[in-house]
Amino acid sequence: MGDQLHEGTEALERADWAGARLAFEHVLDGGGSAGESVAAEGLGLALWFEGRIAEGIAWRERAVAGLVAQHRFDDAARVAVWVSDQHLIAGRPSAARGWLARAERAVEGIPTGTGHGWVAVGRAQQAESVEEQAAQAERAMRIGRESGAEDLEVFALSLLGQAELAAGHREPGLRLLEEAMVAATAGRVRNVHTLGDTYCALVTACAEAEEWERAVEWCERVDDFARSHQAAPLLGVCRTVHADVLIATGNWSEAEEALESALATHARAIPELSVPALASLAELRIHQGRLREAKQLLSGRQEHPSSLRALALLHVAEGRPHVAVSLLERGLSGTEGHAVRTTQLLAALVDATLAAGDLAAAEAATESLHRIAGESEMRLGSARADLAAARLALATGDRDAAAEHARRALRAFGAMAMPLDAALARLDLARAVMGGSPDLAREEVLAAQGVFRDLGASRELDAAARLLRELGGGTGPRPRNGGELTSREHEVLDLVALGMSNARIARALSISEKTAGHHVSRILMKLGVHNRAEAAAHAAGRGTGRGKA
Repeated sequence: MGDQLHEGTEALERADWAGARLAFEHVLDGGGSAGESVAAEGLGLALWFEGRIAEGIAWRERAVAGLVAQHRFDDAARVAVWVSDQHLIAGRPSAARGWLARAERAVEGIPTGTGHGWVAVGRAQQAESVEEQAAQAERAMRIGRESGAEDLEVFALSLLGQAELAAGHREPGLRLLEEAMVAATAGRVRNVHTLGDTYCALVTACAEAEEWERAVEWCERVDDFARSHQAAPLLGVCRTVHADVLIATGNWSEAEEALESALATHARAIPELSVPALASLAELRIHQGRLREAKQLLSGRQEHPSSLRALALLHVAEGRPHVAVSLLERGLSGTEGHAVRTTQLLAALVDATLAAGDLAAAEAATESLHRIAGESEMRLGSARADLAAARLALATGDRDAAAEHARRALRAFGAMAMPLDAALARLDLARAVMGGSPDLAREEVLAAQGVFRDLGASRELDAAARLLRELGGGTGPRPRNGGELTSREHEVLDLVALGMSNARIARALSISEKTAGHHVSRILMKLGVHNRAEAAAHAAGRGTGRGKA
């Protein structure tokens, strides 16, 4: 049995999940072995990495009981905290609290050791405030350092960096995260799941803080790790983060592919992890003017924190800003101390209250946004505060102040390579100067219009066209901008012109409905049109372009 246990452990270290599973199953089939709890823990880990999540959790739950029976209390606490976090991820907070309590009970009355450090990790993961998360992460890090448990120390370091960044302490947070990344890649973390958790904390912290450049760099490393270790759950998380980066930096076609890949991966591994990807895809659909699809993606997710902003944007787009205000205010009640999430929701609240005609509420939200941005070191928070102030000033008729804030927002978004947000700031600048400098306003609108067209941002393109009409410049040219249609896209366009739905197109061409939808999206973008009716009119009026010189 000892040889099989050793073989299983070595297989885990080299990411041979199938080999580890077989070795540990052999130990467990023998029964009565002193190494049974170790085998149960190892089998659970191998199954988790294979994407058999429920089975993996069940075996590690069984391992906790065995470790307690053997008086290996520190290890029992460590595994119980892992089980607790899995329940938390899966949206089972009561079970998560129960398993954390079991970890606490395991180390009750024994000298401070690594088990107490892992309990502090569990408390940090379930903390209700950023301050509590930071305090527990610091305790875990200190215990890890004092006991020589580098896995514990490095993972706690990543959690502390995550807390600092969430609180708006940009430079300290990033330094801690980068230190954790260096330690992780240098081989200081031996447990492969702890290493994966550390990587996951790093990329998600950067995505939540919208530090796009660092997120790109770290996603590449994490993606390499996930691929080499065949870690399906990590692949899904990494692709979601990468998609958020691609959306923010204007690479929407690639973002769609990354999100679809993430959703497919999560469906096989941990479906509960799919909510952020669904919310990101829904926001993209809203910008594209595909509101029905956005509503389907967000169906039944009204109470999930990751979905609140997307839901609010959808309600505003559908002409229900008061519903959006209610959702955002409810969400903000749970973000105290979390500067990043608070600024995200406050920026959306400014737009919703302005759409609802509540200038007093918009002013209060703008002031809060400026205060938090000023207290923190977040570049994006400051840019959002300026954009909100520009919109409030426009609503109150202070065009000089609106122009100044819009220019600052434009510079900031441009420096962060965020084309959609920069173009939106251009529109607000145009609105601010159109009375005194109509030619300058027209130039700003045309520049923004080009960005919206290239992105495929249909709703924003409509807004630019309306503003251009106010300036007496028509709606602007709508040339093809994304290249010529492929032969497959020509086929799809012909069927769109016949009035076929995506489902009928899919059946006609023997492709999936999802693939048909992607083709239609790219056709709309390439033709520079808003919807299927305009695409059909283009096909009828000009032909699909086949056979032309």
